[in-house]
Amino acid sequence: MLLLSVLLATAVGQVAGLPPPQSRRGELETHIGDSDISWSTDCAYLGFDSQLPYSCANFSVPLDYTDPTSNETLELTLTRINATIQPARGSVLFNPGGPGAGGADFITGGGEEFMTYVSPPRATKILIRAYSVLGGQFNLIGFDPRATGNTLRFDCNEGLSDLEQLEAQPPPTVLGNASDVALGNNFASIKAQAAQCLNRTGGIGELVGTAFVARDMARIVDALGEDGLLRYWGFSYGTALGATFSAMFPEKVDKVVLDGNVNVQEYYSGWETQALVDLDGVVQGFFDGCIASPDSCPLARAGETADDVYNTVEAMLTRLKYNPIAVTLLNETTVVTYSSVKTFMFNMLYRPRTWPLVATLLDYLVDDNASLYVDARSQLRGNGTAGDSPDAITAIRCGDTAFRTDSLADLMPFEQQVVPTSTWGGLDFGLDNIMNCAPWMEKAKEVYSGDWDIKTKNPLLLIGNTYDPVTPLVSAQNNSAAFPGSVVLQHNGYGHTSLAQPSLCTAEAVQAYFINGTLPAPGTICQPDVPLFSNSTWQDAFASISLNGTVKAKRNVRYGSSSKGLMEALTELSRNVPGKPEYR
Repeated sequence: MLLLSVLLATAVGQVAGLPPPQSRRGELETHIGDSDISWSTDCAYLGFDSQLPYSCANFSVPLDYTDPTSNETLELTLTRINATIQPARGSVLFNPGGPGAGGADFITGGGEEFMTYVSPPRATKILIRAYSVLGGQFNLIGFDPRATGNTLRFDCNEGLSDLEQLEAQPPPTVLGNASDVALGNNFASIKAQAAQCLNRTGGIGELVGTAFVARDMARIVDALGEDGLLRYWGFSYGTALGATFSAMFPEKVDKVVLDGNVNVQEYYSGWETQALVDLDGVVQGFFDGCIASPDSCPLARAGETADDVYNTVEAMLTRLKYNPIAVTLLNETTVVTYSSVKTFMFNMLYRPRTWPLVATLLDYLVDDNASLYVDARSQLRGNGTAGDSPDAITAIRCGDTAFRTDSLADLMPFEQQVVPTSTWGGLDFGLDNIMNCAPWMEKAKEVYSGDWDIKTKNPLLLIGNTYDPVTPLVSAQNNSAAFPGSVVLQHNGYGHTSLAQPSLCTAEAVQAYFINGTLPAPGTICQPDVPLFSNSTWQDAFASISLNGTVKAKRNVRYGSSSKGLMEALTELSRNVPGKPEYR
């Protein structure tokens, strides 16, 4: 399977429109920008809500690394949570994914959980979760990549009035399986949006590519004044960024964790056929988990199998395809459609902890109670985070990708490859990225196009879930093949990234890697500690391995005094699985 996938990724490079391979490492040099970081605790202007004290900084980097004659700079927004065990072992940079998600507020919102992965807790009760994920031994650094948050924000509606923004919004996307004209209509709308973005953003799209962000990270690492090496944990798209940095600056790699791996070679080609290969397994897990825990899954009926429940939900979706339902609540009318409900399901497959709630909402629709669905659904929507920028997703990803066309016919070979990868979602979701990017009109000024056989100073740790809806395990294996000496840890859980269905085994592996540089043995498989549809907490899991409130000796040897902090931290982190901003 791995060899086949590597061959497929190589074959993608021959698609029309792709440039020939060209080696490019970190050779571009420019001397403008900051050489150190001035941290401040006066950070109220950022508006971030954090239970931990944090500092912030504006850090100047070259605006355009490819233009040595330019003196223009760009200010990156940085945040830092200091190690509490001094002296610190260094700093760990984070990227939450997207692309398009800001990193500055990701740290201030999740820092107290992330801190714990790296050392036993030595903190007050309010900080106990903090020292179970990146412990007191490391500073945590968040930054807003280009096009996100406060850093060269990419917004196709910048400067428009509310009415103009409303008029500029494209029509709702109709999933490919909802109509035989959906793909054509969607593609026409996407092309129009691409032209509008080009006109309204003034060439910013050329300056927000992943290679430039990797160079920004190298500048940050140098300015920290530590050892000049990168310590990093990237999720989802953050794995493409981490892999790119490691390819461009292999001599600067200390500890790099890539969690929820995008196939980086497919990412740059724009011909991503691998992303959904495990989606059907995740869907099956949802319905299997439902039947296994009927008290937590209203969809489960006595005597029914998982296939029965699946067919019930599919029948409901089919009804909506031909008979959408208009619901008016509080003078606002919402139309419940096949596309809106299935997109909701797809997004929530990222987060198994939400599955009991998802089952409840779907059961409302099965029982023809769309009003309850709409009411509950409206309360579920979140505001995302301050760094999220929907337009940035397109600008970054599409500026990086090689495949371009304005003809829908040119996408049909891709459709033939991707649709069979998932019965449930191949046609509905498999063409999203290529359709958004094929007609995009801006190209990043620098795109990594070097080889993918890279020996880094220190080996990488890659984590792949057995059942991830969008970043399958095989993508972690393919990325690992590009970095000799790296190891793939298989997290035998569901959802997107290892945070989705937490595991103490996985947490300890990450902890050991950051503290000691210890990699898990090749072939290691970690089991999650919270079952699907269990409504269990980490406190429940901890109780199940205790006797009269005392940890059993064997388990105590394995987890030590930090296990409770790890469990509490992972519980909180599972609430913040990287994903689409609307549902974060």
